[in-house]
Amino acid sequence: MVPMFSASRIIKSSLFLLLAGGIISFNSCKKDDESATESVPLTPYSIDIPHGFPEPYLNADNPMTVEGIDMGHHFYYDPILSENGMRCTSCHFPNRSFSGLPYTTPAGDDIDIPPHVNLAWNPDYDWDGGIHMLDSLPLGDFAPQFFNTNMMALRQRLTASDYYSEMFKKVYHVTNFYSLTDDQLKMDIVKTIAQYLRSMVSANSKYDRYKLDHSVFTPSELNGYLIFMTEKGDCFHCHGDPLFTINQNKNNGLECNPTGINQGAYLITGIETDKGKFSVPTLRNIEFTAPYMHDGRFQTLEEVVEFYNSGVCQSSPNIDPIMTKPAKIYGLQLFDWEKADLVAFLKTLSDTTFMNNPNFANPF
Repeated sequence: MVPMFSASRIIKSSLFLLLAGGIISFNSCKKDDESATESVPLTPYSIDIPHGFPEPYLNADNPMTVEGIDMGHHFYYDPILSENGMRCTSCHFPNRSFSGLPYTTPAGDDIDIPPHVNLAWNPDYDWDGGIHMLDSLPLGDFAPQFFNTNMMALRQRLTASDYYSEMFKKVYHVTNFYSLTDDQLKMDIVKTIAQYLRSMVSANSKYDRYKLDHSVFTPSELNGYLIFMTEKGDCFHCHGDPLFTINQNKNNGLECNPTGINQGAYLITGIETDKGKFSVPTLRNIEFTAPYMHDGRFQTLEEVVEFYNSGVCQSSPNIDPIMTKPAKIYGLQLFDWEKADLVAFLKTLSDTTFMNNPNFANPF
């Protein structure tokens, strides 16, 4: 990955001396600041696409720059956006691959918090796939149940911050936060966070090194790999290499009669055939992202494997055909040692260098 360098903080005040009839005239500091800011080009940033990965989903209206990523990095860790001291990392913990524990909605439903990893390759977001642009994903964080942001108070805090004042001048040529509408200010903020999220790439697991002949699997990991990638486990159809997600909505048979939040994508689309379907999560760093499923119902990988081994409700409406193959009528029928091997393989998808990458650490 191209290193993420902190954007330089530039404070310039240009003084032009104009001699006319012995009179010295000074340009205003504000005008000089703005012209100097506009004359400094931003530094383009390109994602270093890992071996075997497809092209990421980028937004031409929000090109990635070193400066934009740096500002988004700061916002990600900074409680400045909230009235309650929360920040993005209040829910997305670095040591959990930037995932978190489930939160409870006003209706009393538990929603698991997925990891922020390789989001540049997602075509949609949230468990129901209801958000189709990463650049708008963080907008929900301003809501009362999260940051509970007071936009006027936020303007005051941003104005008082030398860093954000200087960076907004450089990235957006904004010198007065009060000149922006609430929506404009929110979008400027979340676009930088989206740039930062796109820069968070994980592709240095033991599995990745194994593919490049830089590592060797144990017999247990190798057997788990074979179970995963063959019809015996049938995991690869939805969690295939290299992203370990197909980024589609699927019903994996969690509920025989999905109701409430368990209806998944149907609650967004209203289409009957979407009932019970959820966005397939990536299995990269799955070792660190417990609990599992959209509502966090499973606490361990062993529970997840046992669900697929013996707990799938094959009568669930719209269940994916992969789950109802004739050979699966009675489940996968894995032996205990095979289930343990499958878990061992899943742990080869862990990338601790990602979670310990200084580019993603607290910048304060």
